[in-house]
Amino acid sequence: MSDYPKTHKEWLAKLVSFNTISSNSNLPLMDYVKGYLKTFGIESTYIYNPAKTHANLFATLPGSNGATQGGIVMSGHTDVVPVEGQKWDSDPFVVVEKDGKLYGRGTCDMKGFIAVCLALTPTFMKMKRVKPIHFAFSFDEEVGCAGVPFMTNWLKEKGFKADCCLVGDGGFKVCTGNKGFSSWKVVVHGKAIHSSMALMNTSCNAIEYAAQIVAKIRKIAEDLKKNGKHDPNYTCPFSCMSVGLIKGGNAVNTVPAECEFTFSVRVTETSVAKRVETEVQEYINREILPAMRKEYAEASVDLKPDWFAPAYNANEKHPFIKMVREMLQDSKIRKAGGGTESGFFEDDLSIPTVIVGPGGFGAHLANEYTEVQLLEKSSNFTRDLVARVTGESAVDFSKM
Repeated sequence: MSDYPKTHKEWLAKLVSFNTISSNSNLPLMDYVKGYLKTFGIESTYIYNPAKTHANLFATLPGSNGATQGGIVMSGHTDVVPVEGQKWDSDPFVVVEKDGKLYGRGTCDMKGFIAVCLALTPTFMKMKRVKPIHFAFSFDEEVGCAGVPFMTNWLKEKGFKADCCLVGDGGFKVCTGNKGFSSWKVVVHGKAIHSSMALMNTSCNAIEYAAQIVAKIRKIAEDLKKNGKHDPNYTCPFSCMSVGLIKGGNAVNTVPAECEFTFSVRVTETSVAKRVETEVQEYINREILPAMRKEYAEASVDLKPDWFAPAYNANEKHPFIKMVREMLQDSKIRKAGGGTESGFFEDDLSIPTVIVGPGGFGAHLANEYTEVQLLEKSSNFTRDLVARVTGESAVDFSKM
């Protein structure tokens, strides 16, 4: 065990040295973490993607009485965003410390929290705990939370239960909500012909029909803004929707046979996403396809879900949330417009969840960094929280 890092700074440097941009495999990092946990007698389970190029890692530090159910989940993602095209002042995969700041890709988002968890593992193992600690480290959070569902589905199948979950994907402030995210790819299939023969029922312009669907999506977005639920705790208080990508056609003098675009919605409530999908699909079936097939009988439109992450809305009245707020003396309600994996634990697994991590500055940007003092604060808080919810005097939330 002497070859492994000991402090959270050392662990952060080691974790950052693994280039886990989402397009790369995270298995070398996971193998290293698995080997480290093995030195404590802790077994880790991999929950892979179908290609087995990436994996979630789930490991339980049992209670001193052997308990493996209940306790606290420590959730973090191992992937990071690309550095291509960014102007870094140093190698993004080598941590550089300067003036109390630790620079490197993933220092802020979010290898700092995983470093805290791993550095605290010897402390956790020495604690007299009546409840377990569960490490849940995921992959592909940065590409639509694509990895964590494999793990949460696996846990659900096993009947897994926990008392609470700490997601370290945020700054050192209590966050109890984030918007859900859903996106869809739409492909409109028409029929090409020379543009001099347009509208003679011998072709079908895919771009023009795609444009009508885009216009409908805009109307739905405006309705969500005007009539949908507003939550003033978000910077953008309503569920917001937009078309982000579009391409079609190959020449100005050719009626295009195909057009595809992608649209997305960030929702304050997960159910909104399903209603959006249903409304768009009904419009396609009712208005677009009949019109297209008058021009070309084999015309079609594909609407396929792409990314999905549920909205996360913590129960502010739950004793766990109240405990965390009391520990940090933080009563302000904060909700993030960006997504995290919190909704998978809160909604899918019904585990009371809160977001508090060391955080930092410049997530996704060049010269991303965290601060030494933030790692220290996060470490102290995480240690104390674990002691409260798993120790000999562990809080029983069901009796509060």
